[in-house]
Amino acid sequence: MNEQLYFNDQAHIAEKFQLIQEHLQDTSKMAVLKIRNWKLVEHLPETSQRYQKHMYQTLFNIVPNEFILCEVGYYFSPLNN
Repeated sequence: MNEQLYFNDQAHIAEKFQLIQEHLQDTSKMAVLKIRNWKLVEHLPETSQRYQKHMYQTLFNIVPNEFILCEVGYYFSPLNN
């Protein structure tokens, strides 16, 4: 009897999930630290304006969903449902 063997990809999926979780945690921590630093320098006028401009350029920018989907290759790969 010829049974077709399928590759078990659970370990790869789990490792990828773990890496993504760690990246999200690190990114979140960095965002919180940036906001805390912004609050600390808020009372200094020259530093506050420069830091506020930096915050709006890094944290408060809007990225459309289509751009993210295109970057991860969603539109270029076939869907396997």
